[in-house]
Amino acid sequence: MTAAAQRVRGGNVTWMALPALLMFLAFGVVPLLGVLALSFTTWNGLGEIVPSGTTSWRATLSDPGLPHALWVTFLIMALSWAVQTPLSILIGVFIAARKRYREVLAVLFFIPLLLSSAAIAITYKSLLDPNFGLGTGLGISWLNQDWLGNATLAMGVLIFIVSWQFVPFHSLIYQGAV
Repeated sequence: MTAAAQRVRGGNVTWMALPALLMFLAFGVVPLLGVLALSFTTWNGLGEIVPSGTTSWRATLSDPGLPHALWVTFLIMALSWAVQTPLSILIGVFIAARKRYREVLAVLFFIPLLLSSAAIAITYKSLLDPNFGLGTGLGISWLNQDWLGNATLAMGVLIFIVSWQFVPFHSLIYQGAV
């Protein structure tokens, strides 16, 4: 092998990360900075953008409902994690093994990972509607509840939906670890 070939093989290849870095900057950092800049303005989405300083931040941070909203968000996150972790480990190990019908089950199982959060939210909102949802369509009376309007039911439903959406991603990580 020539000296030039050895330099190419053992050379520094960090420049290969440049496309990923540029994509991260273009689609991650720049939009984040744009949203941060917009948080210091007042804009209805159509008209003129008017600078408003820290008015929006002060209104949000002084809202009396903020601590409760943060607590509920933390609770959903923690309980979803407690549900997702054991399920993800079990499913990841199962899919990593050489079982019969594993490929078909893996494809069906990973469908939630391909869907956007907006599509999932719209679908579940429609399915859980007490007047026109799944219960009415199937004629099952106990499904005709206000799943998202009742505080105790809504917490369980949200934990289920978040877990259903993200268990495939964590299972993929555990499958790779196996």
